[in-house]
Amino acid sequence: MIFCYNAGMNSKEKTKMTRNIVPDNFTITLALVDALPVLFFGATMILIGTLFSHPLFLAGAILTTITGVVKVLWKIIVVLKKKNIWWMFVQMRMLMPVGFFLMLLSLILGRNSLSATRIWNGLISFPSVFFFIIGVIGMAAMILFAAKLDSSDSKANWIEQATNGVAQASFFVGVLIIIINAT
Repeated sequence: MIFCYNAGMNSKEKTKMTRNIVPDNFTITLALVDALPVLFFGATMILIGTLFSHPLFLAGAILTTITGVVKVLWKIIVVLKKKNIWWMFVQMRMLMPVGFFLMLLSLILGRNSLSATRIWNGLISFPSVFFFIIGVIGMAAMILFAAKLDSSDSKANWIEQATNGVAQASFFVGVLIIIINAT
């Protein structure tokens, strides 16, 4: 296995994790902090599931959460065993979109049980709207980071996890406010 070393790489090489790279600058703290966005996402899906219980939504939320858990486990293995179990790294790219697709499909198929007006009013109500704006900005930043940052670099991972953590926490608080206001 090749340990991650970025000196002398061009920018295109720096942004591409491969099965042969074992990041040597990851820490257990980084791996555990990576679990926070997964926990916030899972908690948000539970909250939404209390309002909208469609089997495809549940399946998509579970699949998406599991992909996050597997990625956290991948980082823990990288830190503790100095091994890159490649399928654990790449599974997220394939399975997470499937999970999101299932959730979106459930909203389309279960639209008769939803009130678009109530959802919209909840999203734009004060103060939840600020949390959703922060969440959307965070997700947009994550898309940019995926294209620009080196996924094998510890500093890039800290930036990604801090951003993702704030975004997922913001979505959680926004949904929680909607649910509290609805009761």
